[in-house]
Amino acid sequence: MDLEKEEIVRILYIESKKRSFDAISGLLKEWFQDYIEIVWRSIYENGLEDLKKGNFDLLISEISFPETGMSDEDTLSELAEIAGPLEIPIVVFSNTSDKTLPVQAFQLGINEFFSKGKIKKSILEHRFRNLFRDIYRKKVISLQMDDSLRRFQDLYGMNQTEIQDLNALVRQFKKDLEKEYSEKLQIEHEKKKMQNVFGMYVDPVVVESIMNNTLSLDQKGKVQEVSVLFSDIRGYTTLSEKQAPHQVISFLNEYFTAMTEVILGYGGMVDKYIGDSIMCLFGAPVFQEDHRQNALDCAVEMLQVFELWQPKWESIYGFVPQIGIGLASGGVIVGNVGSFQKLSYTAVGDTVNMASRLESMAKPMQILVSEGLYNKLPDSYATKYKYEELEPVKIKGKEGLHRILSVKTL
Repeated sequence: MDLEKEEIVRILYIESKKRSFDAISGLLKEWFQDYIEIVWRSIYENGLEDLKKGNFDLLISEISFPETGMSDEDTLSELAEIAGPLEIPIVVFSNTSDKTLPVQAFQLGINEFFSKGKIKKSILEHRFRNLFRDIYRKKVISLQMDDSLRRFQDLYGMNQTEIQDLNALVRQFKKDLEKEYSEKLQIEHEKKKMQNVFGMYVDPVVVESIMNNTLSLDQKGKVQEVSVLFSDIRGYTTLSEKQAPHQVISFLNEYFTAMTEVILGYGGMVDKYIGDSIMCLFGAPVFQEDHRQNALDCAVEMLQVFELWQPKWESIYGFVPQIGIGLASGGVIVGNVGSFQKLSYTAVGDTVNMASRLESMAKPMQILVSEGLYNKLPDSYATKYKYEELEPVKIKGKEGLHRILSVKTL
């Protein structure tokens, strides 16, 4: 397949061990074939020099390089510091024994953190396809701009003098844009500081909506079609009774960090944390046509990511936690609820109650969905997952028997 240079995703892979590089690069070439180009650097400093040039669309790296004298944590921070301003996504593969590094990686903005040899091929492919989709979205915009310029030149024709005049005009225009960009960057920096501060207490989706004036701070409610997800830890009581308080908090922070990363990746809004439970909304405050698909894909990936963390939690805390998830979709009342001193954007109604009931009924490592969500999924989802219809059940607070389904990956 002959592809234009601009269509290819260029990957920089920093890894001292050729066997590790061959294993991962082999999978990537199997999945993406001619659409990727991988440059391997076995020496960390050489890879760093290439990274600084900004000619790559994705960085994959190990973080343990004993020859540098740097700790894994320092290497992680340095990679994030260099790749961040270049807007290059980062994927880490490592055999590090430090159990806190994956959490630190998420905090630094690292896109993915995988332990070598401890991840399912299907999960790896799923996460890379999501990452490549975002990379291609940016590349397509650039390609469209270049194509527009070529068509403009072909349409109007230009001699050498005209091209030079146009170049001078473009250079001046570029300077003006750079000045405007610099001023905008300063404003965005201040805005980011506000988001970071408020984001510690309010969901980032809500903060962004407020700052963009798309979400009112008044207390008026409205009916909106959404999908609601509840998740809950099985075995949490055992943990809280047998572990020291600081270990309980450490576990919850790791769990919430990992799950929230997945939720936000699918456009979900974390409504609240309730003890060891999470409630989140899809389709609010900003409506999404595909909120059902996003909610279901999110639930499946939450389960997969949770499975990745289980061995680490067992080695640290001495038990294997499990999770149950409930999903429902339908009309709810959304709005700001509370007092003048404190407001909370949330959803109330039968759909919320249904999702909560399904979560409480779910067995360990099981996803249960309501009939209302399942019936309105696109046809493509009929073969994307395996659905098992369970016996109709009585839902507390609702009349009659209700059809529910269990969802699993194929």
